[in-house]
Amino acid sequence: MLKISQRLLALAQQVPSGSRVADIGTDHALIPCYLASRGISSFVVGVDLHKGPLIAANHTVQLSGMSQYISIREGNGLAPLAPGEADVVIIAGMGGDTIREILDQAPEVLEEVKKLILQPMTGSYHVRGWLFQNGWTIEKEDIIQEEGRIYEIIVAEKGASPVLHEMELSYGPFLIQNKHPLLLGIMEKDIISLQDIVKRLAKSTGKEARRKQLQLAKRIEEIKELIEWLSVAKP
Repeated sequence: MLKISQRLLALAQQVPSGSRVADIGTDHALIPCYLASRGISSFVVGVDLHKGPLIAANHTVQLSGMSQYISIREGNGLAPLAPGEADVVIIAGMGGDTIREILDQAPEVLEEVKKLILQPMTGSYHVRGWLFQNGWTIEKEDIIQEEGRIYEIIVAEKGASPVLHEMELSYGPFLIQNKHPLLLGIMEKDIISLQDIVKRLAKSTGKEARRKQLQLAKRIEEIKELIEWLSVAKP
């Protein structure tokens, strides 16, 4: 029986039945095997850049008996895909900047894609910003906690997006709207990181350091205000 983590399961559960899927950074190909073995997807491409994960992925596929439904490919991002091969693209376990670069580099592939399921390890601000700027609208967000780590999930479809303000870009319009219980922990961690940077900047007498210090101090206050609103508004 194929075992899949809660994080990967949360991603797989966003895939509409009957979709053709591309799993970018597939690692051990657990998501492709899960989708194929449960009949959710008729065809899944698992892509990875590195030899080790590709060997592991092919081994997992062979053990699953799903080889006829899964194609494991070596390559960078969406490059191994032909336009029209995938309706859904999953990109998980990477930084937001890397996800943005992958999406930027293959507009012809994305032209035929209907849904993006993204799980940035860092920099979700950049992912939401890219979606907003490139004709994608966020339809769902979630946060999964597994073995002490927190993972954000962003699901987007093509369509005009409402304007997102800075806090929504950073922490997610739906996560804020739904007052996700794990969101406060993310914001509190961000405040600690920003305060550390402000302390280091305070040691410098340069004008640029001072400007950056004031900018970050303002950001900290904005996050604190949102935390206060969420705490009061929490049912």
